[in-house]
Amino acid sequence: MIKIFIFALTNFMMKKILLTFSFSLVQILAYGQKTIDFEFSYPENSNFVIEQSTNTSGTMKITGSPQEIASLKKAGYNQIRKLKYVVDYSSVYKTGKKLTDSFPFEFYYSNVSYDIDSDGKKQKREGGFPNAIIKGNYIDGKPVVVQNSDVQAANDLPKYFLYNFPKITNMKVGDSFTTDRSMESKNGGASVSGILKYTLTKIEDNSALFSIAITQNSNKSSEINLKGSGTGEMVYNLKDKYIELEKMTINMTSSVAGTVKMNVDNTIISTYKLILK
Repeated sequence: MIKIFIFALTNFMMKKILLTFSFSLVQILAYGQKTIDFEFSYPENSNFVIEQSTNTSGTMKITGSPQEIASLKKAGYNQIRKLKYVVDYSSVYKTGKKLTDSFPFEFYYSNVSYDIDSDGKKQKREGGFPNAIIKGNYIDGKPVVVQNSDVQAANDLPKYFLYNFPKITNMKVGDSFTTDRSMESKNGGASVSGILKYTLTKIEDNSALFSIAITQNSNKSSEINLKGSGTGEMVYNLKDKYIELEKMTINMTSSVAGTVKMNVDNTIISTYKLILK
């Protein structure tokens, strides 16, 4: 009888311990997971350099009438052309104190280079605008140039200033957000919608790692028919709330209809890196 009582008591206690352990585990999983707050910005009261690179390689196939193809060959171009474009530029920044309605900054392009190989016809150029300082400010969350430089070619804001990243709190591993990277050419010939999906994959001491999924498609109004997809990765600095590194690879196909038709297959590798001085 005593043995039966001890066995029943032991069995009851074991069930209670297991129940308590299971409940504690659920609490740890539900409430103990690390979270981050994401907000795209730049380091305040800082000096830093942003290095960006775009490497595009692929082939272009041109079709048309025999006369048009003959004219093309006479100009020194093949009907199937190999293309490679490498564009690199570095920009130097100085930022002030970030306030609720103001975040002053200034920058200049320290180095701009491009290396183009279009079916063996090569162009290469490198230079910089160290004296062409542009001053700006973030007003109502949007970058505004308040003082241009004397060099018109160096007055464009870098594209990263214009990207619209959302502000998200309490992100945990597996959570994601999207950004719009649509493009419109100045002459109206190309209109492309682009969506980037960022998924939080890992949280380290002072960094958050994201994977990137890229989707691109031309709009109905676009004269260029385009489709692209790719992947990438991003490293986000948790303390100072800026993107340290972003790398993307996009595979893209495009075509242009007309008397001369062009079909292009490209692979684009882009890199963005912010280095504190």
